[in-house]
Amino acid sequence: MKGYLSKITVIIAMCFSVLILACNFSPADAKGKPEAIGGRLDLTSWSWEQDGIVALDGQWEFYWQELLTPEDFKDSDATTKKNFITVPRAWNKYVINGEDLTGDGYATYRLLIHTSKDQILGLKIPRVFTAYNLWVNGQLLASSGNVADNKDEMIPQYLPKVKYIKPETDTMELVMQVANYRHRSGGILESLLLGSESQISQLRAKNLALELFLFGSLFIIGFYHFGLYIFRTKDRSTLYFGIYSVLIAFRTLLVGEMFFINLSPNFSWEIAHKIQTLAYYMGVPLVFLFLRSIFPKDVSKKVNGCIQAFGLSFALLVLLTPARIFTYFNPLYQLFTLLVIPYALFIVCSICYKKREGAYLIGVGVVILIVFTLNDIIFLSIYLNDSNDHILRSFVTKGNMSSWGLLIFVFAQSLVLAKKFSKSFTKVELVTEQLQKLNESLEEKVKERTHALETSKKELEEAYQAVSRSEKSRQNLVQNISHDLRTPLTSIKGYVGAILDGTVNKSDQQKKYLGRVIDKVTMLNHMVQQLMELSKLESRQLKLNCCPVSLKWLIENVTEKYSLDFKSSNIIFETNYPYGWKDESDWDEQLLKVDMEQLDRVFTNLFSNALKHTPTGGQINLNFYLTEDGEKILIEVADTGTGISAEELPFIFERFYMVSKVRQNSSKNSGLGLAIAKEIVQYHGGDIWVESEIGKGCSFFFTLPILDKNGTSSFDIS
Repeated sequence: MKGYLSKITVIIAMCFSVLILACNFSPADAKGKPEAIGGRLDLTSWSWEQDGIVALDGQWEFYWQELLTPEDFKDSDATTKKNFITVPRAWNKYVINGEDLTGDGYATYRLLIHTSKDQILGLKIPRVFTAYNLWVNGQLLASSGNVADNKDEMIPQYLPKVKYIKPETDTMELVMQVANYRHRSGGILESLLLGSESQISQLRAKNLALELFLFGSLFIIGFYHFGLYIFRTKDRSTLYFGIYSVLIAFRTLLVGEMFFINLSPNFSWEIAHKIQTLAYYMGVPLVFLFLRSIFPKDVSKKVNGCIQAFGLSFALLVLLTPARIFTYFNPLYQLFTLLVIPYALFIVCSICYKKREGAYLIGVGVVILIVFTLNDIIFLSIYLNDSNDHILRSFVTKGNMSSWGLLIFVFAQSLVLAKKFSKSFTKVELVTEQLQKLNESLEEKVKERTHALETSKKELEEAYQAVSRSEKSRQNLVQNISHDLRTPLTSIKGYVGAILDGTVNKSDQQKKYLGRVIDKVTMLNHMVQQLMELSKLESRQLKLNCCPVSLKWLIENVTEKYSLDFKSSNIIFETNYPYGWKDESDWDEQLLKVDMEQLDRVFTNLFSNALKHTPTGGQINLNFYLTEDGEKILIEVADTGTGISAEELPFIFERFYMVSKVRQNSSKNSGLGLAIAKEIVQYHGGDIWVESEIGKGCSFFFTLPILDKNGTSSFDIS
């Protein structure tokens, strides 16, 4: 799968390269291009619509050390120093009078073009080394910099232009003054293009669009890699790649159509030229720094150090010297570049052979960058520019291709980054998944331990509460035994003593006294039994046997069970259902979780007290209500008896508390019934209280929790 993807990448890169070459293919190459001969170019048979744009290449009239104007050519004496020079090429090493010319100097170029008239034509003027004035048919059409016959007055400027001409005759005269004292090469090094107005406009627009696209792409990619380096400084490859991309991006604005110079025509030619050259000089060491940062085992540290030293030396040369000096060293650096290219290819072959990660993609990008860089080196080389009709001109027709090579390199690097990030994300996801599983396992263990701790804590709390209740119950039991059992025991002792000491000696009296002893013993037995039950309830040692029952069943069961007792006593008994629950389906669905045996003791105690203290013909009501929060049932046992005073109400549920005579129980009553009822209700999670007034009866209230749909209540009965 990896090999398949690598092949696809190679195919895409190659197609991209062919597309770029096609976009930069000269329209004049579509047909056998005409060439100027003896200073004349015949275009009478050239069709602009069918044949396209033509390059004004060939032999131009050349006047060395002469700054002539169209007016000068009206005088036949002006042509006495006429020579012919091939355009495009530098005048360096051009031989005049047996001497080779250098780059410094000035000259006049002249070309006569025979073409049809009455048609607007466009003329695309490239950068000229390094200042020019151009006249067409006697009119000054364009200029760049300041042309002068000395280096003090001469001002260099690179400024490609597009101008439009409407010939009025069949012959069009081009006169161009060129001067150079700032660059190693002088003259017209690139072709002037002539075509129809629309063709030249479209060519100019296309070139600008491509260069701006190239600038934007490289600029964004460069700062993107800066961002990557900021967030991960350990990987320096992104830093080197970002610097290289930004350098080439700025260089793109200063070559070709020179968009930046068009925006700022007064920008320093010297600075612009330094930026162009530095981008090239720094590019070579940056590429090798990039390769070493990615493949440290495959790039020699010593060789890489030599490349960095050589590149830095030439960069300092550019920064510290003017263009007229450092441009003379361009051929040496071009030779250096040609020498390190085989080493770069060796690195590519090595990493591909060893199957390093991303080797194929990086290798394709490096090879294409090398090919495009070679194109620019050849196009700008002195061997091409200082010679006539060099064979390489047939293959290398365009410059500034290294930027496109870098863009393809960026594309390959982006695929490597994407693959690396994808692999990293996959690892992160895998590690995250493992951590999640580990975390879940730890969470489960923590939950288990926490649950165990909570359970232990709960058990300890319950045990503590049980111990506290037991201790309290024990104390109460001891107090009750020592206090409340003392009186009946004293009475028994007195009765038995009276019989034994002869005070009571009659048989009938002795039987009477012994009967009282039996009654006291029975009462003591009942009291002790109730005390034991109350103690177990208080300490929660008596476990409730709870089960869910419907409210309807509870009401019907209690009503049926106690109705007969009330009828035999001639007391009116009435049961009132919860308000709004007249429909049986409403209150039949309400469930309570209770121990009916213990709850019967509560009802028995309350109804027993009500019967004892309600006169014949009175009334006892059993009422049911729903609390405001809807979580409990409120049960009321109300009578029309004697009632209880307000002073005694707070103590009614205390042990052995005996109310005033109007509410006193019989002698057989232990006084523990209401205390037991209170413990049973609270054990069920409810509350119990009483409301009463003397002479107006008494109402006992208690609550019981209702089970929700899940079978739980607001109080857990354990």
